[in-house]
Formats: sequence, structure tokens, C-alpha cells
Amino acid sequence: MKPIKGRLLITALIVFSFALTVPARAEDFTTVDLNAEQVLALSWVQNSAEFKALAFQAFNIARLRWDMDKGGGKKCVVVDVDETIIDNSAFNAGFIGKDFGYGSSRWKEWCSAESAIAIPGAGAFLNHVADTGGEIFYVTNRKAQPEKGLDLTEVTMNNLKKLGFPQVDKKHMMFRTGSSMKGERRTRITDMGYRIVLLMGDNLADFDDAFDAETMQERDAAVKSNRDKFGDRFIVLPNPIYGNWEGAIYGGGDWYKKSPKEKSDLRIKTLRKFQFSK
Repeated sequence: MKPIKGRLLITALIVFSFALTVPARAEDFTTVDLNAEQVLALSWVQNSAEFKALAFQAFNIARLRWDMDKGGGKKCVVVDVDETIIDNSAFNAGFIGKDFGYGSSRWKEWCSAESAIAIPGAGAFLNHVADTGGEIFYVTNRKAQPEKGLDLTEVTMNNLKKLGFPQVDKKHMMFRTGSSMKGERRTRITDMGYRIVLLMGDNLADFDDAFDAETMQERDAAVKSNRDKFGDRFIVLPNPIYGNWEGAIYGGGDWYKKSPKEKSDLRIKTLRKFQFSK
């Protein structure tokens, strides 16, 4: 019987070794695995001094630019909300170890907790704008769609007020009621007679509809054609966790329908890589 046991052991080892070398099938790579790929970006946002420094830098530049403006009339600053003035990274961190990702019901649960924290420097800058006679318009894609059971108006305003942000009222809060594109809402602001001195956001579409492109090449071209506006009219906040940049990596279109494995493969495929000799 010993030779038989030996052969069974060898066979088992061969099978086990083969299993280790076979590439993971798409069905073996789940949302749990995809979520795990966010750990380093989340850790950087939550724990690095560099993230805080970049946030302070953005709002310091914004203050300098605001104070330099000597134009007349009614003037304002337009800001995005999520990942521009408040930090929702705990929401994304909650997906680690879970086999699910973003969904409207989960986003509603997070927003209803009213527990987002302020981005460093955001409150001080916006209160400075208010104290020097300016107005702030919060143009956010948080939805105000009660007909769909998704009205985040009250909980969002509560969260912002708790954090001490100024002018948080129905005039200055512009939620998403239809399209995610923000051009129409920005036009409403100028139609009210306001001159927009600055726009601040973490996503390029927060600045101009010209950035609402689907591919990496189109987005790069839009940045190059607007290069002189960054640090002047446009102030960008860092967000390595999510945004339109991710959809562009996946090729745009119905990118959200791709499997976790397809998304992960595209994340790797689009990297520039050094080819080591060994």
C-alpha cells in the first residue's frame, strides 16, 4: 500500500502546483479583489501628510487668487462638494473585504449618516470668501430626486452645516435633478448676475463641459487646451480613489458593465511599465 500512497501524494502535489500557475479565471476574480486594489489610494488620502499638504496648497492658491481679484459686481466661487470640500473616503474604505461596490442605496446610507469630514483648508477658505463679500455656490452631483426615492438635500446640508461651511441654503446649494453635467447649473449662476472668479473640484467636469469626455486621449487634449486656467480659474483637489478618470481607463461608454476582472486587467494594461532584464 505504501507505493500507492506515495503516488497519490505526488499526484496531489502536481495538481496543487498546477493550480497555483493557472491564471485566475474572470469568475474567480470578484468585487472583493477589485475593492482590495483601492487600499493604497485610500491609505494615502486618509493617512498621508502629503494629501493634507496638497489640500492646503489648493486652498491657499484659491485664497490668493480670490484676494487678487479686483473686478466689480457680484462675484462668487463655485465648488464641488464630494472630495473637494468634504472627504468620503470612509465610504469607499467600507467596501474593503466586501463583495459589492457602489450603489445608490449604499450611497444614501452613507450620506444619511452625515459623517463626512472636511477637507483640510476648505472651511477656512470658504468662510474667507463669505467674510470678504463673496458668495459660494455648491454645485454637487448628489441627487435631489425624491420621485426616485433619492433626495440627499437635507442630509447633505446638515453635514455641511455641522462642519461650519457658510451659505448652506437652498439658494446656494445646487443638487443634481437631471443630467450629471454641470454646465446648465453654472449658467444659472451667471444668469443671476454673478461673476465666477474660481471653480474648485476634484473631477475635471467640475470646471467645464469640455472635460466631459470618455477616453483618456480626449481628456488629455482638453487639459492641454485649458492649461493656462489651472491654478488661475480652475483649482483641482487630489482624488486617486474614483472619478471620470477611472471610466476613461475602462474605455468609456458602458464601462460600469465590465466585470471586476476586466476592470483590473485594464488598470494594469494602461500602465507604462519598465521592462526588467530578468
